[in-house]
Amino acid sequence: MESKNLTEIDETLVERARNGDTEAFGELFEQHRSHLHGWAARMTGDTYMADDIVQDAFVKAFLHVGSLADTSRFLPWLYRIARNQANMRLRRGGPHRKESPFVSMQSGSNGSSKVDWEDLDSILYHLARKASEATLKDQDPAESLLRKELYETIHALLHCLSTKERGIFKAYFFRQLTPEAIAAMYEMTTGSVYTYIYRTRQKLRKEHARVSLSLMPEQKGGGGMLKSKRLQLPDWTAQPSLKTSLVDSVGRMLALLNDRRDTEKLMGMSTIAFRMKISDRTTFADSIYIFDWKQTLHDWFEKLGYRISVLSGQLSNSPVPVLGAVERFPVVLPIEEAVIPFIRKYINLGQPVLYFDTLVSGPYVHEWSMIYGYDDERRTVCLTDPMAPEGKELSYEDVVNNPVRFLAGIDGVIFHEAMPRQTEETANRAYAEQAVRFAVSYARSGCGYRPTTSYLQYTSGLHAYDRWIGYLRERHHLPNRYGMGHLLAYYAEIKRYASIYLRSVPFRTEAMRLTLLAAEAYEQAAEEFDNLCGDVPFIRTSEMLSEEMRARCAASLSKAKEFESAAIGFLERAITHMK
Repeated sequence: MESKNLTEIDETLVERARNGDTEAFGELFEQHRSHLHGWAARMTGDTYMADDIVQDAFVKAFLHVGSLADTSRFLPWLYRIARNQANMRLRRGGPHRKESPFVSMQSGSNGSSKVDWEDLDSILYHLARKASEATLKDQDPAESLLRKELYETIHALLHCLSTKERGIFKAYFFRQLTPEAIAAMYEMTTGSVYTYIYRTRQKLRKEHARVSLSLMPEQKGGGGMLKSKRLQLPDWTAQPSLKTSLVDSVGRMLALLNDRRDTEKLMGMSTIAFRMKISDRTTFADSIYIFDWKQTLHDWFEKLGYRISVLSGQLSNSPVPVLGAVERFPVVLPIEEAVIPFIRKYINLGQPVLYFDTLVSGPYVHEWSMIYGYDDERRTVCLTDPMAPEGKELSYEDVVNNPVRFLAGIDGVIFHEAMPRQTEETANRAYAEQAVRFAVSYARSGCGYRPTTSYLQYTSGLHAYDRWIGYLRERHHLPNRYGMGHLLAYYAEIKRYASIYLRSVPFRTEAMRLTLLAAEAYEQAAEEFDNLCGDVPFIRTSEMLSEEMRARCAASLSKAKEFESAAIGFLERAITHMK
């Protein structure tokens, strides 16, 4: 019974760790460190080396736990990493072995360059340069053994290549033919040969990473796996996609599940209608995206009555957009098995997946979307796009190589059987009270979420107006024209919906009167933003803002701040009348 409970605890901790919870990973470390150390000590015969192996294994596991698709396989996966680390250290020298048994694998007699056995590029480089010298060392048993192991390692990875790719690879790396000779063999240009070699290196690098982390490909056709499935794109609203793409995508997800929510309720319950944030550097639009994605979405879906699972991460060695929001995500590898099964799982259940798209159509740079289909034969997913009402497709490779990995799927409905049932009006009133209290707190005190990266700082709440106006009035500051257009369009929309939402809340007597006055003030603020949208539209342009236009924008934003400040004042008074 104890072992079963331990397994259940482990899977919960692994799921938390996979979603970036460092405390959960710390618990896993404490639970399994001693067992892993004992195993490593028995394998190496050296307790000091075992310490290093355990430390290296947990560091690697921490960096790549976001790529682990099956949480129940955490322990075998961890021991596989530890075994790889142990083998690496034993090769480099351990008890009962020479200091460097494979040191002969160098690019020159001076030993200036050794093969890095964890880096496939290093292995391939060795293959290309050393084959001509290998025949001179056939008498060396260590060299022969090493070459045998090297070739077995490479051959084990070649299954990921097509027949032509495999032939060109072997001709170049094993037979040492020149690109010109290979081009003549395959009746293609030398440039195409180089392209094939580059692509095969890329494929083999991913396969090498997959194998070393025990993330093996799924067996095709096994387990009744569907080849493709496409959910019918829901007609959520008659209007075009919202510029507030997160609300738009969640609304479409719910509509696809036959749960149709009014846009204004989604805007209000999510509190997005009452948020405002501006970068402390210039009028970049990235401030729209800077909040705690995981916590906000979990809280929001819980209000809507659903449980969700989140898959998050950031790619190593890639420029990561909206870093202030994703810097706490685990570093993950671009491995298909860590992403595509998550999408298949929910689509096969008839449920769409929330996705952060960094390949969105212009003028956008990145936005939230909804994945509603996949096709294994074509290796594509179907998803929404604010500029494509009919949807669009992305390749699996595009999804896997997205530098920001964030997907969320709905696991089920939350039932509160122990709590007395509330009427819809009572529940809506409770959520409306939460939204109003949030609006006041956010306006006065700002957002509690702070990026840890020092140069990424933001001003939120009513003070965001002052920051924005300051950029426009400072003669030596150059506002970002594109960001201005995006911010104006975005905030015009959410302030309009703040007004609509406040008109719909089921408050009573004086609280309702004051809330309606706040709604009117939000409507006037939205009109100021709408006027500016006509002057500074959301488009890609190299045109700079003239001094006259900057002065006009600053004046309109000052009026918008006055209206929103009045709205917050009315809401503060309304709170005192809520029961």
